[in-house]
Amino acid sequence: MRRYLQPAIIIPTLLALILGTVAGGMAWQRIEAAHRETLQRAFNAETGEIALKIDERFKAYRQVLRGARALFAASEEVTRQEWRQYVDALRLSEDYPGIQGVGFAVPLSASEVKHHERAMHDQGFADYRLSPPGTRTEYSAIIYLEPFDWRNQRAFGFDMYSEPMRREAMARARQLGTPALTGKVRLVQETATDTQAGVLLYLPVFRQHATLSTPAQREAAFVGWVYSPFRMNDLITGTFGESAPRVRLRIYDGHETTPSALLFDSHPTLPEQGPLRSLSTLELDSRVWTLAFDSAPELGIAPPALQLEQATIVLIGGLFVLLTASFCAARQRAVELARISTSLRRSEARYSALVNLSQDGIAALDARLCFTYLNPRLLALLGFPETELLGRRFDSLWPSEDAVRSQVLAERLRRGEVAAWEEQLHNADGRLITVIVTHAPHLDENGALQGAILTITDISERKASEERIRYLATHDPLTGLANRAMFMEQMNNSLLIAHRHQTRFALLFLDLDHFKAVNDSRGHAAGDALLLETARRMRRCLRASDLLARQGGDEFLALLHDIHGVDEAFTVADKIRQAIGAPFVLDGQTCVISVSIGIALYPDHGQDLETLTRNADAAMYRTKLGGRDGTTAAADTP
Repeated sequence: MRRYLQPAIIIPTLLALILGTVAGGMAWQRIEAAHRETLQRAFNAETGEIALKIDERFKAYRQVLRGARALFAASEEVTRQEWRQYVDALRLSEDYPGIQGVGFAVPLSASEVKHHERAMHDQGFADYRLSPPGTRTEYSAIIYLEPFDWRNQRAFGFDMYSEPMRREAMARARQLGTPALTGKVRLVQETATDTQAGVLLYLPVFRQHATLSTPAQREAAFVGWVYSPFRMNDLITGTFGESAPRVRLRIYDGHETTPSALLFDSHPTLPEQGPLRSLSTLELDSRVWTLAFDSAPELGIAPPALQLEQATIVLIGGLFVLLTASFCAARQRAVELARISTSLRRSEARYSALVNLSQDGIAALDARLCFTYLNPRLLALLGFPETELLGRRFDSLWPSEDAVRSQVLAERLRRGEVAAWEEQLHNADGRLITVIVTHAPHLDENGALQGAILTITDISERKASEERIRYLATHDPLTGLANRAMFMEQMNNSLLIAHRHQTRFALLFLDLDHFKAVNDSRGHAAGDALLLETARRMRRCLRASDLLARQGGDEFLALLHDIHGVDEAFTVADKIRQAIGAPFVLDGQTCVISVSIGIALYPDHGQDLETLTRNADAAMYRTKLGGRDGTTAAADTP
């Protein structure tokens, strides 16, 4: 009987073993392929996120330079002190890590070099020299570069136009009027220690109110370049902060991946190529970077989960070689269910980490708009204990109760609308913070509101910065008076109102007499103090409805609304002359100045901005020629 039993056992066993081996081999290959596909997807997602972060970082740097250019547009002249204050306000090391500084360079012809160096000596830089030395047809000079630390001081006075790579980007920005990024350069700030590759980003600055439609017009209106130098290791490290890329990132200048074109290598000690590799290009301000990504070597090692699944296949094949196809199918479904469950747990853990570590506030509301969850960032932003907010309505944080607004919010959520809006919320200190609120409602299968997810982003600092920029664009930074741009806009409005209501107004041009002598003999600080006190005295002579502005230097403009004749304007001018003629005390010393005034009356002396300003200016100069310290109306000019 054994003789017949053995073949009956051995043959089905061998057939089952063959079938199990084939099935196990196929499953083995499928798991490995799925593992490789998962690694590839994760690798692609991470490399795409890296490229996006670099691109977003450069967008922020462009905004920094545009803000610097706006400073020139807002002022007749940007002083070194104003430049330093502007750059200090940017908080580069905190908000823009990786940027080496923000500078301003001017173009020079060969005949202007000596005069430029003497002017810099007069500003207190006795050792200033344009570098590198040599005869060239065209020069440039870095005159502002903040923060003015020891590294940036090495670049002070450097002629960037002397180096071909920088010159190409500077010429491109100048001709096209757009930002321009250089190729790989060695920054002047580099020393023998921790040498890094560098790049520079330029943005052209043009004269105010100039037409910039053609290259020739841009060339004629060109003033200089605002720019930022970047050390590549500092730039990329600052871009990612603590979350450095887990893959090896190499950045090359251009399309060639040669050692001479290498700008940055995140892991220079790793092997040349990892298990996964990809190349992509990133265009930044007409300059192409090639991003080479390599996975770390450990990605090629099978993780414990994969090893466990492979061991399970071997075990199943050994234990269940005699099972039927239906059992194998059931096992396959179980394996698939286990894989999905593992993926779900990982997704939940990832979601929890993202919510808890997010830099934005995240909250969950129930159908009554009451808080059911707040992440740590939102709790820190609001300052309330979690127990005090849970169960509290979201609209209770609004500055004032508004039943209509609350009803509108509830209706939007019930309709399933996803929306974002700007809102002010009370925090625990009673202060109002400005935020962007984005809501995403959750509806059940019947369309009934179950709750909503809120994302709350604090933009209080950004709003404050925007208000500061708006102020700088319309006011003189020294005196706080309106600048010329704001004055002309207000004067244009006054023209429209006066024309509509058949009223009059007067334009006063005021130029301080002997101011330059005080400024030269006692220094710029005394000159600034004199201008501040002059502005205060002038304001006291005007009505609240009148407008006073500083045109630049020691010239001022005054707009007197709703007056009946030139005699009223002369009366105001005499008050100003008497106020300015009173002695000034500067640093314990007394000085006396006067003011020359020209008056143009609307509509008697002009019915448009250009005619009125020209006639008032001519009247002021007539006063100057007549001995100063007086007032002349436009009708009295030749």
